[in-house]
Amino acid sequence: MAAELTPPQLHALETTERVASCFSVTGTIFIMLTFTFSPTFRKPINRLIFFASWGNALCNVATLMSQSGIRAGPDSHLCQFQGFLIQMFLPADALWNLAMAINVYMTLFRKYNAQQLRALEWKYQIMCYGLPFVIALVYLFIDTPNRGKIYGDASLWCWISIEWVILRIALVYVPAWIAILVSFTLYAISGREIFQKRQQLRAFHGSPPPSAEVANPFTSFKTTEVEITSELASLPSRNHDPYSVKISASTKSPAFSDVATIGDLTSTSAVAKQYRSNRAAMEANTAAWGYTKVALLFFVSLLITW
Repeated sequence: MAAELTPPQLHALETTERVASCFSVTGTIFIMLTFTFSPTFRKPINRLIFFASWGNALCNVATLMSQSGIRAGPDSHLCQFQGFLIQMFLPADALWNLAMAINVYMTLFRKYNAQQLRALEWKYQIMCYGLPFVIALVYLFIDTPNRGKIYGDASLWCWISIEWVILRIALVYVPAWIAILVSFTLYAISGREIFQKRQQLRAFHGSPPPSAEVANPFTSFKTTEVEITSELASLPSRNHDPYSVKISASTKSPAFSDVATIGDLTSTSAVAKQYRSNRAAMEANTAAWGYTKVALLFFVSLLITW
């Protein structure tokens, strides 16, 4: 490709690449500063974006070098360093997007909380940075008489040279697209689940719990009062029995007209409890949807880039 491009064309591509890299660096710095100084930004999904930003920053360091590594020669330390950075951090975005998709899936279907999601981050670090580091490091030591070093002229920068192009496909593009396709599948499954839950709970959103019309149970009841009076037998009689029973009945005071029976109160309490449960589920699904939207935006930007 380099032989087909004229020097002015290569210069235009180099300038465009460096300008785009400057915009990327600016956005990366903004993400890092926001995450560092804004406690409200430190959510699980944003933590993964923060981790991915470091890979973007170091990859931009390599792209800002542009053709400087090629001009220095394939055997130069600059060219080998540039190729190492690109090989290690170029597929990182696709892998971090897969980590975000896994988090969305675990939140919805396994009911993971923030602490459990955070416990997965060291595994994501190994997947996104550890494995690419091993591959990029091994490439530095491979040099054959027929094809030379792996890192060499890749037209716009030093990366896997055309003689080793099969490695680009096998260990960069294929894993990245597999990660993208798996992420898309997880997002599709999660999106369907969120849509179904939101449809089921929409009826409960914002509506007060149903009130039970309870009749006054005390207005039809009368209280029987029994009064027992006794006197000593030695006292002289005064036209009344020494032992008497007085029975009277009265209607309960209207003050009790608003009191419900125990059974009705239990029923009302159960309805309110169910309502609170549904509202909590609605809020959880709303949070999950917000979490998913951030991950989807990252996925769309990644898809456009690749």
